[in-house]
Amino acid sequence: MRDSGPPEGEREGDPKRSVVSRVARSVVPGVVRRSYALKLALALFVVVLLIAGIGVVSYVQIQGIIEADAEDTLRSTATVQSDAVGEWIGGIESQTRGIATSDVYGTRDREAIRDHLRDSRALAGEDVVGAHYVNPESDEIVASTDSDYEGESVATAVPAWSAPIERATADSGDGDPIASSDRAYERNGRLLMAFARPVRVGDGVLVVVADVRQGFEQLYRSETITTTRVLTADGREVAAPRQSRPAPLSDTSAFGAARDGETAIHDRDADVFAFAPVDGTDWIVVAEAPKAQLYQAGETVGRNVAFLIVTSLAALAVVGLVLGRGTVLPLIRLRERTRALEAGEFDVDLRTAREDEIGRLFASFAAMRDALRTQIRETEAARKRAERSSRKLARQNERLDQFASTVSHDLRNPLNVADGYRDLLESKLADAESEDVDLEELQAYATRIDESHERMETIIADVLALAREENSIDDTVSVDLESVATDAWANVDHEDATVSVVGSRTFEADRERLLRVFENLFRNSVEHGSTSSPSQAQENSVEHGSTDSRPQADDSVEHGSTSPPSHAQEDAVEHGSTSSPSQSGQTDVQQGDSSVSIEVGPTETGFYVADDGPGIPTDAVDDVFEYGATTAEDGTGFGLAIVESIVSAHDWTIAVDERYDDGAKFVVSDVGGE
Repeated sequence: MRDSGPPEGEREGDPKRSVVSRVARSVVPGVVRRSYALKLALALFVVVLLIAGIGVVSYVQIQGIIEADAEDTLRSTATVQSDAVGEWIGGIESQTRGIATSDVYGTRDREAIRDHLRDSRALAGEDVVGAHYVNPESDEIVASTDSDYEGESVATAVPAWSAPIERATADSGDGDPIASSDRAYERNGRLLMAFARPVRVGDGVLVVVADVRQGFEQLYRSETITTTRVLTADGREVAAPRQSRPAPLSDTSAFGAARDGETAIHDRDADVFAFAPVDGTDWIVVAEAPKAQLYQAGETVGRNVAFLIVTSLAALAVVGLVLGRGTVLPLIRLRERTRALEAGEFDVDLRTAREDEIGRLFASFAAMRDALRTQIRETEAARKRAERSSRKLARQNERLDQFASTVSHDLRNPLNVADGYRDLLESKLADAESEDVDLEELQAYATRIDESHERMETIIADVLALAREENSIDDTVSVDLESVATDAWANVDHEDATVSVVGSRTFEADRERLLRVFENLFRNSVEHGSTSSPSQAQENSVEHGSTDSRPQADDSVEHGSTSPPSHAQEDAVEHGSTSSPSQSGQTDVQQGDSSVSIEVGPTETGFYVADDGPGIPTDAVDDVFEYGATTAEDGTGFGLAIVESIVSAHDWTIAVDERYDDGAKFVVSDVGGE
C-alpha cells in the first residue's frame, strides 16, 4: 500500500511552506511534532500558563477597579453629606434673614418685638429652638422667645453668641451679613449653634439658635460601614464642643485640599477617609470607612480568581486525559480506514456513535465515500441522459423532416389552386373576343387566386411564429390567470361565443407569449365549436390553425374545383374534387356558425381551457399537437403546435383531458405559483 507521506506544505525544502510552519518546525522538537499526545500536553501546559497569567492580571485590574469604585463611593458619600450640611445651614440662614427683615424692631417696643419673635419661632422649622433680639452696644438681650434671657447680658447668659454677634456687626456694611458659631455649644443637654444678623430697621442684632443634632441627624443615621463627621478649618469637630485639640487628620494633605475647596481621599493603616468642603462655610465633612469592609469585594474576587485558577488546572488535567484517549485512538483507526478507501475498498465501515468533531470527521469521510459513489452513479446517469438526448435529437430531426414536408405540402396546395385558376382566367380572357365572358365567373376566379395567396401568407406567418415560440423563456413576470385570459379574449374575433373565468391564480410567465397561448386556444374553440351536425362537427373540431383571423375559404381552395359541375373534371386543380362553389360555400357557413361557451379556470398545478363544443375525435388526440395536424379544410395545422411550443418553452406541459365529455379541454400543468 502506498504511503502518501507528509502533507505537501511540510515536505523538506518545499518553497510553499508558510513562515509559521517553518518557525514551528525550528522551535518544536521533532518528537513533539510527530506525536499528537505530546502536542496536546504541550498545548494544555501553554493554556495553564495563560490561565494563570490572565488570572493574575485580571485580579490586579479588578482589585484596582474595585478600590477605585469604593473610593468614589466614599467620596460621593462625603459630598452628599456636605451638601446636606450646607442645605441645613442655608435653611437656618434663610429663616434668620426672614425674621430680621420685620419693621417691628424700629418701634423699640419690647412686647411687640417679643410677640414677633415668638410668632416667627412658631412658624420656623423644628430645628430652630429660639430667637433673640440683642442690643450690641449694651450687650443686652432686649427681647427673646425665652423670657428668662430678657435683660441679661450676652456675655453672662450665653457667651457663645458673642463671636457671631461681633462678626455680624462688623460685616453689616457688606449687604446681607449672617454670622454663625464656629462650633456647636452645649446648653441644657442640647448642641446648639447661633446665627446672628443685624435687623433691617433699627440698630439691634437678631440671634437665631438652632439644634445641631436635628440638623446633623442624617450624618449619624447611617446603615452603611461609613461614619461621618464635620470638622472646622482648624481640625476640631463641630459637634464636639468639649474637644480642645485638633484631629490628627487636619495635618494631612487631603484635609488641606478640602480647605481649598476640593474633595480628596486619605488612606490610613486600617481606614480610608474622604474629605469634602461645605459650601458657604469653612467646615469640612469627613467620611470614614474601614479598609477591610470597604475593599471586601476585592478580597472576595481575589479568592474567586484563585479558586478559578486551581479549578481550571484540575479540569484541564482531566480534560487532557479524556481528550487524549478520545482522539488519538479514533484518529489511528480513521487513518487505517482511509488507507482502505485509498485502495478502493468502498465498503469499509465508517460508522460511529460519536457526535463530536471526531464523529463528524468519520461522518465526513463517510459522506465523501458516499459522494464518490453518487458521482459514479451520476456519471453513469449522465451518460444515459446523453444517449437519450441523442435519441431525442434524432426524433427532433424526424419532426423537422415532417415539419418541412407538411409546410411544403400546405404551401403547394394553395399554389396549385392559384395556378389552376390563373390558367382558367387566361383561357377565359383569350376567348373574350370570340364569345361572351361571364364577368362574375372571372371575379370568382380572381377571388380564388387571392384566397390562395392569403392562405400561403397565413402558413408562412404561422411557420415564423412557431419558430419564434420555440425559443426559451428568459424573462418572466408575475401574471394573473383571470387578467391574462380576459385580455386574450379581447383580441379574438369570438362572434357569438362566450368565455367565463371561474377562478384565478398567480404564477411566473412571459405575459406576451402566454397571451398567444390563450388566443390560439380560444380561436380553436370558436372556429370549431360548430353548431352543425355531429358528424360534421367532429370533422372540424381540431383546427390547430392560424393565430390570426382570416376569411374562411370554401372547400375548393385546397380540395376541389371552382368551376360549375359541367367543368368539374376539366378544372380539378390537385385533388379532383367535383364539388361546386355553391356546395363549398355551404360548408363554410356551417363551420362559422358558432355559439360555443368557453371556460377558463385554475387547477392544482396549472390551469385549463374547456369548451362545450363537439370535442376532439378519439383518433386525433395523439396527434393534436403535431405540425400540420388539422381537421379544418382551411386550417394550417400550426395553432396548437404553437401553443405546445410556448408551453414547453416555459417548462410546462399541456395535454388533452380525454375524460372530459362535454367538449374539448386542454390542461396546462407544472406551472407553479399560487
